[in-house]
Amino acid sequence: MTIVIRGATLIDGAGASPVRDGAVVVEGNTISKVGLSREISVGPEAQIIEAQGKTLLPGFIDTHAHMIAYEYNLEKRITTPASLTVIKTLKNLKATLDGGVTTVRDGGGCDLGYKLAVEQGLTPGPRLFITIVPLSQAGGLFDLPLYSGAKVDLSNITPRVRLFCGGVENVRQITRQLLLEGADVIKISTTGSVYTHPGKVPGPQFTPEEIAAAVYEAKAAGKRSMTHCEGGQGLRNALNGGIDTIEHGFYLTDEDVKLMKERDVWLVPTLACNYGILKVIKRDPKAGIHEQSVVVAKSIIADHAKSIQRAAAAGVKIAMGSDAFGWDQGENLYELELMVGLGFTPMQAIVAGTTSAAKLLGAEDKIGSVTPGKLADILLVDGDPLADIRILQDKSRIQLIMKDGAVYKNTLAA
Repeated sequence: MTIVIRGATLIDGAGASPVRDGAVVVEGNTISKVGLSREISVGPEAQIIEAQGKTLLPGFIDTHAHMIAYEYNLEKRITTPASLTVIKTLKNLKATLDGGVTTVRDGGGCDLGYKLAVEQGLTPGPRLFITIVPLSQAGGLFDLPLYSGAKVDLSNITPRVRLFCGGVENVRQITRQLLLEGADVIKISTTGSVYTHPGKVPGPQFTPEEIAAAVYEAKAAGKRSMTHCEGGQGLRNALNGGIDTIEHGFYLTDEDVKLMKERDVWLVPTLACNYGILKVIKRDPKAGIHEQSVVVAKSIIADHAKSIQRAAAAGVKIAMGSDAFGWDQGENLYELELMVGLGFTPMQAIVAGTTSAAKLLGAEDKIGSVTPGKLADILLVDGDPLADIRILQDKSRIQLIMKDGAVYKNTLAA
């Protein structure tokens, strides 16, 4: 089937100047032609979508989100049946696609079954690149100490949210197992979290040798690696171990930024992970977010902003990632507003969520821009996001969503 979208202002996702009265031809699941409406001829069998006054963009790519139905409250999390979590997660997948995100690199929680469910059309959702479960060192991130002597082992929760391990060979074998289970990306936590140790830069977790073992196995399988990393020595260990992307980067020094630039490493800022907590608690004071988390979120926003601005000024490669989890799935593009608030132009923010994100995934030959030969992931938006990036958060203004050539949503007149 041939579909022609014509009359829109085209933003290609690669940073080119917008094209007025643009047209895109989709054949099957692929973009076959892009140009001016007057230059595109089509046969009588083509389905025409008139898009005058709209903006056409690529579907967005969130390179760090958690699709699982994540409960903020620990007691509720460990007492929720796994089957209920699965059903709620399917709702999250749909909400994310409804928000204009057609591809997600899931930061932990979704196994191969979710990815296949989307691919087989069993549930609507974004295309998934999965990590399955993040690796944390024993006694490290989210290995929670209970001073009564009791033990809560989060590694046994289904879906898994953390896998605790240690030792070079142990890390190597677990990485190989995750690759066998279908992981597209290996995620390892090389620092702790300021949320569990407020007021200081988190210390390093995993030795450089352990990090290097996980990264080596990922690269040997043709896959990439990412790290929960807030700064400090853990960041330098990760860079020396060959990690591909730094996630969060709350505390980046000039030396950190210089090393990231030298190693050609990506940064995924996840600005919304802190602002999102404040937004959720404002919307629902009973959301179950611990009061300490609210205090920490407020305290680190300024340091986080300075770190990201420092990295951007130095030319570090940056891709959009929202760290959406809990109750904010479907609000992923709030991250673009926050990026613009730090000095990114709307076009730079859009590119970070499209072409740059595709490059981070190693999928730039298939997705990320409105280019002939790429998969047809396309949005039509009522309004101009270059004038106001916030309109992308209004689902009613996203009037057409096409993923892989299939029209998922179309509220335009025939």
